[in-house]
Amino acid sequence: MRYDIRNHHRRPRLLFWGSLTLLLTLAAGALLGLSPGKAGAGASAQELGKLNRFLQNSNAKDEAMKIFRHGRDQIEDENWNSAAATFISFVTGYPKHKDVDAALYWTAFALKKQGKYAEADKQLERLIREHPRSNWLDDARAMRVEIAGQTGDSQTVERELDKNDLEIKAIALQSLFQSNPERAAAFVADLLKPGSTADRRLKENAVQLLGQHGGPKTTPLLLDLARNQTDPKLRKTAIFWLGQSGDESAFDLLKDIAKQSTDTEVAKAALFALSQHSSPRAYELLVELARGASSTQLRREAIFWIGQRGNESAADDLMKIYEAEQNTELKKHILFSLSQHHSQRARAKLGEIARSGGDVELRKQAIFGLSQNSDEASVEELIRIYDADSNIEIRKQVLFALTQTNSQRARAKLLDVARADADVEARKQAIFWLGQQGGDQAIDTLAQLYGSERDNSVKEQLIFAFGQSNKEAALQKLMQIAKSDASVEMRKKAIFWLGQSSNPKAVKFIEDILK
Repeated sequence: MRYDIRNHHRRPRLLFWGSLTLLLTLAAGALLGLSPGKAGAGASAQELGKLNRFLQNSNAKDEAMKIFRHGRDQIEDENWNSAAATFISFVTGYPKHKDVDAALYWTAFALKKQGKYAEADKQLERLIREHPRSNWLDDARAMRVEIAGQTGDSQTVERELDKNDLEIKAIALQSLFQSNPERAAAFVADLLKPGSTADRRLKENAVQLLGQHGGPKTTPLLLDLARNQTDPKLRKTAIFWLGQSGDESAFDLLKDIAKQSTDTEVAKAALFALSQHSSPRAYELLVELARGASSTQLRREAIFWIGQRGNESAADDLMKIYEAEQNTELKKHILFSLSQHHSQRARAKLGEIARSGGDVELRKQAIFGLSQNSDEASVEELIRIYDADSNIEIRKQVLFALTQTNSQRARAKLLDVARADADVEARKQAIFWLGQQGGDQAIDTLAQLYGSERDNSVKEQLIFAFGQSNKEAALQKLMQIAKSDASVEMRKKAIFWLGQSSNPKAVKFIEDILK
């Protein structure tokens, strides 16, 4: 079966989505059970780039900056203890230097990397207190919030949540979820109340964080959002995270949303959320929706997700739904889902439908489904259907299905049909598919067949097959036909296909004709 670069000197304030990389990094850490300030990780390319850009803009002749550059080298080498000591020596030795604020920031950075969060926070607090107009102020605030979960400084987080800086507020919310999930959930509940004037982007981030830090205490809020949120995007996000939660208390609501929502995308989100649960109850609801959802599109989606289940009961349920269904398009989707199941029972059902004298379109879908198994038993079944059936549409579909199996036995059957089948249309179809596959053996056989062929329509199909191949034998055969075939019409067709080739031999051949 089967998705910010910060310039230091006088840079503009970052837009919220400009910091998306940072937020996603934090979110990923939360999903893995890591804190954003986890010690031991190296400096990112973004962090190193920020430091290097700062040094590029500094005075190269400034003796003090030699210390700073040495600290930069130690950060690149991930020598955190020495880097912290180097930047502290800068602050101590040059307390009046215009870039002492930057040194305080990178001191804190190196301390954070060692897991010395309280010491790092002291450096950041000093930077903010002594340099209120520093270009590093936003970075310092962001780092303080980032490590607040490790320092136990919930006041810093709460203070930043009360400010209007969207970027810092988002990071603060992430930190609050790590240090105090209950308080964070309460903040999100208030943030998402009807009439809230909070920025929509912060709301989206809040719902994602709620889902990532899910559990019994956050599920009720996700359920309320899934049931009552008027913003479709926020509602779909809540529904998605309910699907990731594993909480069975969400199943009935998800089913009701899938059945009753007038917003198709919201309904599909609820159905997908159900499909992510492996529990028997979630599967039962999927089957119920596949049988009786009011929307054909939703039934189709439910049928697809049933097909992704690997158990035998899924094949049985698909077959039962198929037998009770009247809608041909839905029946085709059921057959496709059966083809994805790769079980003996599913293959047997596909073979039964493919052999039946029923609806040709359904038979063709079942034939295609057999080809998706790509085993020899399915190939033999396809060959038996071809030999026993007189319907040209069915026979053409079998020939196509054989090309999908990557089987030597299938290729041999195609060659037999191309060489000797009594039905000219079937021969032409087999020749077409052999030309598309284009193995050396197939081209050699087709080249030999051309010489003994009497039917002009078959010969035209052979020339077309040679024109579609990149094999040397096909090119040689086209040039032979163009040069000496008894039929002027066949020579013209061969010349046409040679003219479509970029092969130097074909180009020279055409140029020689024009001389």
